[in-house]
Amino acid sequence: MKNIIYINLLVIGLTLSCKAQSPIVSLDAPTTTPSGAYLKDLNNELDKFEGTWIFTEGTITFTITLEKKEMVYDGFKYYSDELFGAYSYTTNGVEIVNTFPLITETETDLDNTNIGGNYIIPNNLYVACDDCAPDERRVKLYFSDPERPYLSVSTVLRYIQDGNVPGQDEQITATIFPHGGMLPDENSPSTIRVPYGEYLMVKE
Repeated sequence: MKNIIYINLLVIGLTLSCKAQSPIVSLDAPTTTPSGAYLKDLNNELDKFEGTWIFTEGTITFTITLEKKEMVYDGFKYYSDELFGAYSYTTNGVEIVNTFPLITETETDLDNTNIGGNYIIPNNLYVACDDCAPDERRVKLYFSDPERPYLSVSTVLRYIQDGNVPGQDEQITATIFPHGGMLPDENSPSTIRVPYGEYLMVKE
Protein backbone atom coordinates (compact mmCIF):
# COMPACT_ATOMS: atom_id res chain seq x y z
CA MET A 1 0.00 0.00 0.00
CA LYS A 2 2.83 2.38 0.90
CA ASN A 3 4.54 1.55 -2.41
CA ILE A 4 1.38 2.45 -4.37
CA ILE A 5 1.05 5.78 -2.56
CA TYR A 6 4.73 6.50 -3.16
CA ILE A 7 4.44 5.72 -6.87
CA ASN A 8 1.36 7.93 -7.22
CA LEU A 9 3.11 10.82 -5.48
CA LEU A 10 6.17 10.32 -7.68
CA VAL A 11 4.08 10.45 -10.87
CA ILE A 12 2.28 13.61 -9.71
CA GLY A 13 5.58 15.21 -8.77
CA LEU A 14 7.18 14.41 -12.11
CA THR A 15 4.15 15.78 -13.97
CA LEU A 16 4.23 19.05 -12.05
CA SER A 17 7.98 19.26 -12.46
CA CYS A 18 7.75 18.84 -16.24
CA LYS A 19 5.09 21.52 -16.48
CA ALA A 20 7.07 23.88 -14.29
CA GLN A 21 10.17 23.36 -16.45
CA SER A 22 8.44 24.15 -19.76
CA PRO A 23 10.82 26.41 -21.68
CA ILE A 24 9.91 30.10 -21.84
CA VAL A 25 10.56 31.63 -25.25
CA SER A 26 9.61 34.85 -27.03
CA LEU A 27 6.28 35.16 -28.86
CA ASP A 28 8.12 35.36 -32.17
CA ALA A 29 10.16 32.22 -31.52
CA PRO A 30 10.79 29.94 -34.54
CA THR A 31 8.43 27.10 -35.43
CA THR A 32 10.96 24.61 -34.05
CA THR A 33 9.93 25.59 -30.53
CA PRO A 34 9.34 22.36 -28.52
CA SER A 35 5.88 21.25 -27.48
CA GLY A 36 4.82 22.51 -24.06
CA ALA A 37 6.78 25.74 -24.40
CA TYR A 38 5.43 29.02 -23.05
CA LEU A 39 5.46 31.69 -25.77
CA LYS A 40 5.75 34.71 -23.53
CA ASP A 41 5.42 38.40 -24.35
CA LEU A 42 8.92 39.01 -23.02
CA ASN A 43 9.10 42.61 -24.26
CA ASN A 44 5.52 43.46 -23.28
CA GLU A 45 4.67 44.28 -26.89
CA LEU A 46 1.01 43.36 -26.38
CA ASP A 47 0.54 45.65 -23.39
CA LYS A 48 0.28 48.86 -25.39
CA PHE A 49 -2.76 47.52 -27.26
CA GLU A 50 -4.79 46.83 -24.11
CA GLY A 51 -7.79 49.03 -23.47
CA THR A 52 -10.70 50.49 -25.41
CA TRP A 53 -10.05 52.12 -28.78
CA ILE A 54 -12.60 54.21 -30.69
CA PHE A 55 -12.88 55.37 -34.29
CA THR A 56 -15.44 58.07 -35.10
CA GLU A 57 -16.16 59.68 -38.44
CA GLY A 58 -19.46 61.36 -39.26
CA THR A 59 -22.18 58.98 -38.07
CA ILE A 60 -19.83 55.97 -37.80
CA THR A 61 -18.48 54.65 -34.50
CA PHE A 62 -16.18 51.63 -34.38
CA THR A 63 -15.01 50.38 -30.96
CA ILE A 64 -12.49 47.69 -30.04
CA THR A 65 -11.66 46.57 -26.50
CA LEU A 66 -8.65 44.32 -25.90
CA GLU A 67 -7.23 42.59 -22.85
CA LYS A 68 -4.01 40.62 -22.45
CA LYS A 69 -4.21 37.10 -21.03
CA GLU A 70 -1.08 35.27 -19.90
CA MET A 71 -0.14 31.61 -20.41
CA VAL A 72 -3.21 30.58 -22.39
CA TYR A 73 -3.07 26.95 -23.57
CA ASP A 74 -3.85 26.46 -27.26
CA GLY A 75 -5.20 22.94 -26.69
CA PHE A 76 -2.45 21.33 -28.76
CA LYS A 77 1.17 22.28 -28.15
CA TYR A 78 1.84 25.65 -26.54
CA TYR A 79 1.02 28.12 -23.81
CA SER A 80 1.15 31.75 -24.86
CA ASP A 81 0.30 35.32 -23.95
CA GLU A 82 -2.37 36.80 -26.19
CA LEU A 83 -4.83 39.60 -26.70
CA PHE A 84 -8.54 38.96 -26.83
CA GLY A 85 -11.62 41.11 -26.78
CA ALA A 86 -14.69 42.36 -28.58
CA TYR A 87 -15.84 45.04 -30.99
CA SER A 88 -18.90 46.97 -32.14
CA TYR A 89 -19.76 48.98 -35.25
CA THR A 90 -22.54 51.56 -35.44
CA THR A 91 -23.62 53.82 -38.27
CA ASN A 92 -26.42 56.40 -38.36
CA GLY A 93 -27.37 55.36 -34.84
CA VAL A 94 -27.96 51.77 -35.95
CA GLU A 95 -25.91 49.02 -34.32
CA ILE A 96 -24.61 46.88 -37.20
CA VAL A 97 -22.61 44.40 -35.10
CA ASN A 98 -21.77 44.08 -31.40
CA THR A 99 -19.73 41.16 -30.05
CA PHE A 100 -19.40 42.43 -26.47
CA PRO A 101 -22.32 40.35 -25.13
CA LEU A 102 -20.62 37.19 -26.42
CA ILE A 103 -17.67 37.23 -24.01
CA THR A 104 -17.23 37.05 -20.24
CA GLU A 105 -14.27 37.30 -17.90
CA THR A 106 -13.61 33.55 -17.80
CA GLU A 107 -10.66 32.13 -19.69
CA THR A 108 -12.77 29.23 -21.02
CA ASP A 109 -14.65 31.74 -23.15
CA LEU A 110 -11.57 32.78 -25.14
CA ASP A 111 -12.70 30.43 -27.92
CA ASN A 112 -15.88 32.50 -28.24
CA THR A 113 -14.16 35.82 -28.85
CA ASN A 114 -14.30 37.39 -32.29
CA ILE A 115 -11.02 39.29 -32.12
CA GLY A 116 -7.75 38.08 -30.67
CA GLY A 117 -4.30 36.59 -31.16
CA ASN A 118 -0.65 37.45 -30.64
CA TYR A 119 1.22 37.26 -33.95
CA ILE A 120 4.04 39.83 -33.87
CA ILE A 121 4.92 41.02 -37.38
CA PRO A 122 7.55 43.36 -38.87
CA ASN A 123 6.69 46.31 -41.08
CA ASN A 124 6.89 44.46 -44.41
CA LEU A 125 4.45 41.58 -43.85
CA TYR A 126 0.75 41.29 -44.66
CA VAL A 127 -0.27 44.95 -44.78
CA ALA A 128 2.96 46.73 -45.67
CA CYS A 129 3.74 49.82 -43.59
CA ASP A 130 5.70 52.36 -45.63
CA ASP A 131 6.00 54.91 -42.83
CA CYS A 132 6.89 52.43 -40.08
CA ALA A 133 10.31 52.67 -38.45
CA PRO A 134 12.76 49.98 -39.65
CA ASP A 135 12.50 48.05 -36.38
CA GLU A 136 8.81 48.76 -35.73
CA ARG A 137 6.64 45.74 -34.98
CA ARG A 138 2.88 45.35 -35.11
CA VAL A 139 0.45 42.65 -34.03
CA LYS A 140 -1.85 40.60 -36.25
CA LEU A 141 -5.14 39.30 -34.81
CA TYR A 142 -8.01 37.23 -36.14
CA PHE A 143 -11.18 39.26 -36.70
CA SER A 144 -14.42 37.36 -37.24
CA ASP A 145 -18.07 38.18 -37.73
CA PRO A 146 -20.25 35.89 -35.57
CA GLU A 147 -22.96 35.90 -38.25
CA ARG A 148 -20.45 35.09 -41.02
CA PRO A 149 -17.89 32.71 -39.49
CA TYR A 150 -17.07 31.19 -42.87
CA LEU A 151 -15.11 34.33 -43.85
CA SER A 152 -11.40 34.49 -43.01
CA VAL A 153 -10.46 38.00 -41.85
CA SER A 154 -7.57 39.55 -39.91
CA THR A 155 -6.64 42.91 -38.49
CA VAL A 156 -3.17 44.37 -38.09
CA LEU A 157 -2.77 46.80 -35.21
CA ARG A 158 -0.11 49.48 -35.17
CA TYR A 159 0.63 51.58 -32.12
CA ILE A 160 1.22 55.20 -33.10
CA GLN A 161 4.41 56.24 -31.36
CA ASP A 162 3.81 59.98 -31.81
CA GLY A 163 0.45 59.67 -30.10
CA ASN A 164 2.03 58.70 -26.80
CA VAL A 165 3.30 62.16 -25.79
CA PRO A 166 2.10 64.55 -23.07
CA GLY A 167 -1.07 66.32 -24.08
CA GLN A 168 -1.92 63.88 -26.87
CA ASP A 169 -4.14 60.82 -26.87
CA GLU A 170 -2.73 57.36 -27.51
CA GLN A 171 -3.63 56.06 -30.96
CA ILE A 172 -3.52 52.88 -33.00
CA THR A 173 -4.41 52.00 -36.55
CA ALA A 174 -6.51 48.89 -37.13
CA THR A 175 -6.31 47.59 -40.70
CA ILE A 176 -8.98 44.99 -41.44
CA PHE A 177 -8.52 42.80 -44.50
CA PRO A 178 -9.87 39.48 -45.87
CA HIS A 179 -8.08 36.20 -46.55
CA GLY A 180 -10.95 34.65 -48.45
CA GLY A 181 -13.16 31.85 -47.19
CA MET A 182 -15.70 29.59 -48.82
CA LEU A 183 -19.26 30.85 -49.15
CA PRO A 184 -21.91 28.34 -47.95
CA ASP A 185 -24.03 29.23 -50.98
CA GLU A 186 -24.30 31.86 -53.70
CA ASN A 187 -26.62 34.03 -51.59
CA SER A 188 -24.25 34.23 -48.60
CA PRO A 189 -22.69 37.65 -47.84
CA SER A 190 -19.09 37.81 -49.06
CA THR A 191 -17.87 40.46 -46.58
CA ILE A 192 -18.10 40.97 -42.83
CA ARG A 193 -20.31 43.72 -41.43
CA VAL A 194 -17.37 45.99 -40.53
CA PRO A 195 -16.04 47.50 -43.78
CA TYR A 196 -12.49 46.52 -44.72
CA GLY A 197 -9.86 49.23 -44.51
CA GLU A 198 -7.72 51.20 -42.06
CA TYR A 199 -9.17 52.89 -38.99
CA LEU A 200 -7.34 55.46 -36.87
CA MET A 201 -8.49 54.81 -33.31
CA VAL A 202 -8.04 56.84 -30.13
CA LYS A 203 -7.74 55.30 -26.68
CA GLU A 204 -10.73 55.97 -24.46
